[in-house]
Amino acid sequence: MEIQQRQVAYKVPINALLNNQYVEQEGWNPNYLQINNRQVSRVNLIAIVIDKQISGSLATLVLDDSTGVIQARLFNEDVKKVADISVGDTVLIIGRPRTFNDQKFITIEISRKINPVWARIRKTELQKEFDMLAQSNQHNDIKQAQEIKSQLNQHNGRFLELIKENDSGNGADIDKVISLSNLKESEAQEIILELIKLGEIYEPRPNKIKILG
Repeated sequence: MEIQQRQVAYKVPINALLNNQYVEQEGWNPNYLQINNRQVSRVNLIAIVIDKQISGSLATLVLDDSTGVIQARLFNEDVKKVADISVGDTVLIIGRPRTFNDQKFITIEISRKINPVWARIRKTELQKEFDMLAQSNQHNDIKQAQEIKSQLNQHNGRFLELIKENDSGNGADIDKVISLSNLKESEAQEIILELIKLGEIYEPRPNKIKILG
């Protein structure tokens, strides 16, 4: 049997999921949405949770990214993956587009809460490709997103300094770094997660973080 490579999770707005053709394939070939000349079988979506329902072995999140609304679902044991997600949270969802009775939805592979500023950054990232925003707001949104990115980069640099200064050899204590940052705990945790994702730092052991290299 031929091993299937893991498909790219494309960044897309919800209206692109709702308004493009869903293609079902035979055998091991993945189903996909035809979006801008791409066969999109996995998606990377940032949205706000406007409703959450759990019924037995089914969990449903209703997501809104200002371009549209779509359901994202988990089944059986995976339902526990969204236990800490609530209505009003901004979330990053990676999953696969599916359809049932002509209704499109997403089956969730990965879900996590993120800082709401990332929704604004993602909105700007998608403007050129999907023309999802009114032209009159485009300049302000781009400027605003650039300012947010600049602020995040400054925070990242500050956190790297704090980690280095408080690392006695086995890593810096996470709680101490968060306290010294003078940021809200949720904001500080988001920056730490982002630095881990970027490969700047890692966790050598529980509650310790260390600069890579």
